[in-house]
Amino acid sequence: MTKEIKLSIWIIIIGVGAIALYWFFPQDNEQVSIDKSNSERIILPSEDTVYKEVPSVKEYLASVRASIRKGQPVLPLPESELDAYAQKVQALLLHHAGFLKDTVINGRYLHNDMMRIVPALVGSLDESSKAICSRHRCYQAEKYNFVTNATTRAIVDVDSMKVLSIQYYPNMQPDISLRLTHIAQDIALAAPEVKRELGYTPSKKEMTMANVRGTMKESPCENTTHLCVAPTFADHQKEEALWAVVDLTELRLAAAKWAGLGKTTTPACISERSLQNRYIMENFCQKDTVLKRNGWEITYRLTGSDGLEIRHVRFKGKEVIRSAKIVDWHVSYQEKGASALDETTESYIEGRRVEFVRGEGERFLFGYNDAMGCPMFSTSVVLPFNAPQVKNLHSADGFMLTQDYRNPKWPMACNYRYENRFEFYNDGSFRIVGVNKGRGCGDHAIYRPVMRIDLSFDTKERFYAKDGKNWQLWEREQGEQVPVMPLNAPFPYKVVSSKEQNRGYYIEPNYGQFHDQSRGDHARIYVTRFHENEGDRDLLTLGSCCILNEDGVENYLKDAERIKDQDIVIWYVPRIENDTRKGHEYCWADTVIGDDGNLHVQVWPCTVGPKFVPIGEEEK
Repeated sequence: MTKEIKLSIWIIIIGVGAIALYWFFPQDNEQVSIDKSNSERIILPSEDTVYKEVPSVKEYLASVRASIRKGQPVLPLPESELDAYAQKVQALLLHHAGFLKDTVINGRYLHNDMMRIVPALVGSLDESSKAICSRHRCYQAEKYNFVTNATTRAIVDVDSMKVLSIQYYPNMQPDISLRLTHIAQDIALAAPEVKRELGYTPSKKEMTMANVRGTMKESPCENTTHLCVAPTFADHQKEEALWAVVDLTELRLAAAKWAGLGKTTTPACISERSLQNRYIMENFCQKDTVLKRNGWEITYRLTGSDGLEIRHVRFKGKEVIRSAKIVDWHVSYQEKGASALDETTESYIEGRRVEFVRGEGERFLFGYNDAMGCPMFSTSVVLPFNAPQVKNLHSADGFMLTQDYRNPKWPMACNYRYENRFEFYNDGSFRIVGVNKGRGCGDHAIYRPVMRIDLSFDTKERFYAKDGKNWQLWEREQGEQVPVMPLNAPFPYKVVSSKEQNRGYYIEPNYGQFHDQSRGDHARIYVTRFHENEGDRDLLTLGSCCILNEDGVENYLKDAERIKDQDIVIWYVPRIENDTRKGHEYCWADTVIGDDGNLHVQVWPCTVGPKFVPIGEEEK
């Protein structure tokens, strides 16, 4: 073959690749990646009319219109999603003025959906409701206002048919109903872009994550102002996943995104694991459990979406923690390709301007807000695997209370596993720990667990930050990046009793000194004034997954309330980047062939979280 012929063949190959790239990215300077083009592409929908013809969408819209015509602003759940008690609760709330308070503006009904009605979880109850519900049968109901992007939750005493409480959550979204999950699946399956990208018409069984809320920067789904979910199609042979972002506010495909899965030998099918759902629900979700050990007394429970929570923790008879839990895992994926985008041409979707915004390092950002929930009456997909466990610490100077959460198909790609862990030491120290055990949907992931820590000293509190050699009192709500301190350096923060300055805790961030192969927290810390509706009960999704300079807690800082000598809450948000490089794995899991010839799961966990050391103990 002559040099000229070889050159001609290469020109043809490059030309075909360039045309394919130009088809999806009109641009001035083509930058073609032949073997990775899928992982660097965002797809915008080219048509919207197709979704209006999806049978489930047509049926749903007809039901919404019919409901409003009847003067009923909240579309009720079908009886197939409700038990007999839930049906009674729904009938009560559809005529309850307090529950319907936000459904009318200027005499016009707003689109509202009842999302779920289930037996009340203890994490959703205030103290007065908890006392009643310990004797009576109680249910919780949640509706979503599509116009104002707000959720309303009601707690109902079914035995007396009384509404015990109503809580309004502006700019927050609940778990979606089974009806909307099916609609999201149908929209994703009907999307021409999905079929074209996959190269065939997929089936529902190939789809995961259809009920997990997702966002994409600078699309209608950014900042969760629309109710969006992200059904995902994984192609394990190509090591890629197609994320189909479905906008349930507008009932259409908002965008799609290819993301790399990373190399895997995980089989397509794995043995089913028993989650012992009923046992976990009855013993840990619907009632509190008390643990007494080594001078500690700990009340704990599993929540609907905030994982394992410890409450009213005492050490040697004195309460030190009112509540501690991880309310969310923010999961953001980064993909290369931003430098190849044409930024001279504006794109619009139904009048909204859509921009491809660069993330850090010239990458796209896309992701999920993951919730850890009870195995029943919750649409969280990261579920408890067996019951909470009490184990000795490896250092033998204390014990841990831990809960394993995982997707049923972990460690397959696009499945997650988290561990909530609370470590208690014999000297009165404790540590709030989040462990990510992979595997996720990509090899450029950033994970941010949102930890909520409410200490209690039977008095109000004060919070201090180290400023050189002096302690600086924080008088109003604020947050900051946790400074990087050398090992054995003084603690950067402390929180003390307002009345007893020598009673309290130093806060020791994780820099990798806890002998758990951690690469540090790289965290931000916030302090807010206590408000019951800011996480004391089960908290709905907080903030966006993909705005990396915001953690969602900023919403509670807007008024900059006074925190000196007040009941305060500490929010601690580590930032972790996974690593899939051979020999350097971190926040990762894979199935490997062992020396026995069988497949074994190998985990490279990332462990984060601060330690709280009693004031005075550092001198011992």
